[in-house]
Amino acid sequence: MSRLAAEAASPDPDLRREAALTLGRRRLRGEQAENVRDLLAELLRGDPEPLVRSAAAVSLGRQGGEPSVPVLIERQADASPLVRADVCRALGMTGVAEAKAPLKRALAEDADVDVRCAAARALGGFSDADARQALLEALDAERLAVQTAAHEALVKSTGAKKVPPQRDAWEQWLAGHADEQPRRRRFLFW
Repeated sequence: MSRLAAEAASPDPDLRREAALTLGRRRLRGEQAENVRDLLAELLRGDPEPLVRSAAAVSLGRQGGEPSVPVLIERQADASPLVRADVCRALGMTGVAEAKAPLKRALAEDADVDVRCAAARALGGFSDADARQALLEALDAERLAVQTAAHEALVKSTGAKKVPPQRDAWEQWLAGHADEQPRRRRFLFW
């Protein structure tokens, strides 16, 4: 751990990035997990390199749970679209209900299409009506990439592979399957 902490403070951005990614792969508990989250949060908040901030975001998402969510939400305002997209991915990885509102906001409002697509894909991991409603609205987006990501997220969320990618088709399908239990959330790490 001390070697990785030293690498995370290195002047070499490649070493900092690799340290962040390696820390994200570790399954730690207690004080060690808290120390890793603090180190990753520090990198996400203050590193000058977008690739390092991006790696820190993904690693925080892999750590999962509620403690990672506030700093991820804070960094949705990052200047780099790459970082904002990875923050969306990380919020989806946490599996925490509080992550839905910022993901919905990014899907609806972010100026970058890749960020909006990442938000849609992350919302696909939530199988509730609130997340699905945001995805339904995204089917009407101006950008085809956002529409496609929303459709794929709905397929992931419901398991319905034969529904056409139009909002009315999805609304009809969801109305006919409203009494079914939501699919269990699957964690995908990218």
